[in-house]
Amino acid sequence: MSTGVKDRSALGQEPPQKEIRSTITRLVWPATVESVLQMGVGLVNTGMVGHLSAMAIGAVGLCNRATMLAWVMFQAISTGTTVIVAQSIGAGNRDKARSVAAQAVVLGTVSVAILAIAFYVLALPLLAVFSPEPALLEAATQYLRILVVGMPAVGIMTSVGAGMRGAGDTRSPMIIAVLVNILNVAGNWTLIYGNMGFPALGMAGSALATVISQWLGAILALLAMTSRNSTLGISWRGPWRLARAELGEMLGIGLPASGESLFWQLAAIVLTFFITGFGTNALAAHQLGLNAESLSYMPTAGFGIAATTLVGQSMGANRPDLARRYSRELTIMAVALTVVTGGLLLFMPHTILGFLTKDPEVISLGAIYLRLMATVQIPQQLQGVLTGALRGAGDTRSPMYIAAIGIWGIRLPLGYLLAFPLKMGIVGVWAAMTLDLAVRFVLTLVLYRRMPWVRDQVRVSAQT
Repeated sequence: MSTGVKDRSALGQEPPQKEIRSTITRLVWPATVESVLQMGVGLVNTGMVGHLSAMAIGAVGLCNRATMLAWVMFQAISTGTTVIVAQSIGAGNRDKARSVAAQAVVLGTVSVAILAIAFYVLALPLLAVFSPEPALLEAATQYLRILVVGMPAVGIMTSVGAGMRGAGDTRSPMIIAVLVNILNVAGNWTLIYGNMGFPALGMAGSALATVISQWLGAILALLAMTSRNSTLGISWRGPWRLARAELGEMLGIGLPASGESLFWQLAAIVLTFFITGFGTNALAAHQLGLNAESLSYMPTAGFGIAATTLVGQSMGANRPDLARRYSRELTIMAVALTVVTGGLLLFMPHTILGFLTKDPEVISLGAIYLRLMATVQIPQQLQGVLTGALRGAGDTRSPMYIAAIGIWGIRLPLGYLLAFPLKMGIVGVWAAMTLDLAVRFVLTLVLYRRMPWVRDQVRVSAQT
């Protein structure tokens, strides 16, 4: 799939606004569907397990929090791969794009497999850090030790998807995500509740269904990447090797994004410490709130992915003017969609949570979370688009610094202050999260507007 950035640059043409919007739409809708479906695996697991008990919800939540540390590795590989592949495609260097994409698969698979082994061996002490109730700890440990078997598969899917998106193909990862989710739902229905003649395995059945669907997705991702119709054109024979120079470039861009993800995950662990002190129902409400909120921010996640791809290809083709136009149009479209999705959180929180659990106390508490988050959905989604644009231009450090300021300078200290000394409880934690999102949007907007390629309205010549 070609976005036309390189062709337009070579011809010295300015694409009309209609073409800009058409290009964005072709990239955004598959990336958006894929993002929704990726989150859908966790949402389905939580929702179907949620009908077992509040303890089951809490156990899944603890496991999700622990395994989210793996996203630190995923983020480094994924961001670096997408940015370099996009810039290489924009510059017409497809050999480099193929090489980087192949290296991402090798690095992602090996590194995540090592991490999965560590999670399996250390599952009990890792989860015990959160000081859960004994029954909750036992259930979460069993769930995690099954779930980690699928982590290398997620590493493969993430790496392949990053390369394809950088090359402008967001449709193939979307199709894979659809198939993974269909199998996951069917597997959950069969193995959790004991349908189709299978035994009722409860939480263990949910974990097993997730692992099976993830490995199917990994196989499909490799087949898509090496098919004749692949935008990358990688064969089964490779190049499946690590090149020091390109690997260093990929990690040089990806590690700051990984640092940003690390800030998020460590902060989430600290917040989990806060929240577990308020009881199992509070933990369940927080977990369900996070999953339900994804109905708002996941539909716009595709806009951030598109921003990274289109800005990266534009900068690779030496067209900062196109990068600005793509960024501006993406922000407008993201706001329009968020008005609708954020409105659902604000006006229908009880209805949304009712699909995930029947516990009235959990629903009532979770509704407070959703309404608070609804107030900052537009700033949150705009920040995602602007951060994607910064990454596409090669700046992954600034978003990391902004994340550190917001999370460690506002979210955690203010959350503690409101929750404990001021005795607001879990609502105080959620209020601090809301303020953090608003502040980080303002900082990101100021930074974006000061970037030379955004501030400079004069088209850069090919000799610059």
